[in-house]
Amino acid sequence: MINKNLVLILFFLVCTESLFSEYPFKPVSPYPSEYKQFWFLYQSEKRLGEEEQIFRPFFSTYKETKSNYRYDTFLFPIYYSEKTDYWRVWSFLFFISGTETYHDDIGWDEDTLSPFLIWGKGETARESYFGFFPLFGRLRGKASYSELNFTLFPLYSNWKYKNYNAHGILWPLIMWGGSEVRNDLRILPFYSHKIHKGKYERYSILWPFIQWGSINEDKREPFTYKMFWPLYLAKDSEFGNMKARAFLWFPIFGSLFSYGYDKRTHEKDLNILFFLFQYGQNDDEDYRKLILFPFYGYYRFAYKETRFFTPFYFRLSTDSYHLKSSETYFIPFWWRTNRTYVQWGREENYYKLWPLFRWHEDREGNLTWNLLSLFPIKSELVERIWDPVWSIIEYQKLSNGEKRLSFLMRLYTQRWNEEELHIHVPLLVEYSSTPEKTSYQFLYGLFGLEKNKDKTTVQIFWWIRL
Repeated sequence: MINKNLVLILFFLVCTESLFSEYPFKPVSPYPSEYKQFWFLYQSEKRLGEEEQIFRPFFSTYKETKSNYRYDTFLFPIYYSEKTDYWRVWSFLFFISGTETYHDDIGWDEDTLSPFLIWGKGETARESYFGFFPLFGRLRGKASYSELNFTLFPLYSNWKYKNYNAHGILWPLIMWGGSEVRNDLRILPFYSHKIHKGKYERYSILWPFIQWGSINEDKREPFTYKMFWPLYLAKDSEFGNMKARAFLWFPIFGSLFSYGYDKRTHEKDLNILFFLFQYGQNDDEDYRKLILFPFYGYYRFAYKETRFFTPFYFRLSTDSYHLKSSETYFIPFWWRTNRTYVQWGREENYYKLWPLFRWHEDREGNLTWNLLSLFPIKSELVERIWDPVWSIIEYQKLSNGEKRLSFLMRLYTQRWNEEELHIHVPLLVEYSSTPEKTSYQFLYGLFGLEKNKDKTTVQIFWWIRL
């Protein structure tokens, strides 16, 4: 099943964003805003319970007081962090990352992962760890193991899980380990075995050329397999309900010819000429696959479906209880996304004709479009920070009733609603008209004029008011 879904999973990870984000990273409430702007370089907005500042393109911060949530970026995507009172997450180039979680019983525990330095801490010394890869290190509670240790990796390594304890020398060549129910030994390429009583037995001689074993021994129908790589692979169930064969098989590329079936799930699979022709179906899991690479491909598993015409044009859809979506990509020029959040009764639409145009109507009811959007894939956060730097036209219609229009990298911006109008021309003019007053400022306050129902005030040299 992993092989069936690998391409689809990778595509979703690379080309889409989170479908259900619990916290926003920009003001979205329907309340009136206090807004300030200087060209494209600075932007500040406050709404009831929300506050945002952007020093474009260097730094941005967003705060939401109800949950005490905060989101910060520095030259995004170089660095970002988000946190609440109970957890914190940060990332540097998505390469070095850290997490902190608060537990009522033990307080904060902290984990930092990077290519070389690895460290974490908890309430007690036993929950703390440190490592400098590949010289030495100890990790706790990572990669599904309770403890991982290494010294001059891959010279020596050790890992533990419950009662299981294993050691490796020149990993992965030499390894041994075991517990009351497990027994593992590997001396590659000469011999290896992995035995878990009542679950599986796997053996190899001159790995990877000769392999055999049995799996699913604790299931209703166990399987046996044998491999004479790369010429022949075979897998059979104990009662003959499942059978699979592959000839001339290579990792990633697949096999010159392979077929298989499972009578219980009504599954059938056929591959010819490695990955060029693939066919499969499974009625129980609602699985369908037909690929004629590189011209056409169709894949369906449960409520997710994808098609491609050439490696550049993709269509993906989701039809679940929570989400109905349709996405089209003509890489890298055209991106279209429609999502309906069924339980919320909300819809989101996104279009991008790269590098000319972007349109985004989010599930909160905010509409944004702009001419020139140079980032080639959809990323609302990257676009929010970087697009104003080179936009020719920007338009926004916000959920609080306000509209905004800008030209030429915000050399001119106006904001308005039914009762107010604000105009910004950087360094030259600031105009504001509200039911309470009308004001003009030139050169950011060097000279200004303010009128209300009672009086008119003149401002000179920023601080003198007459």
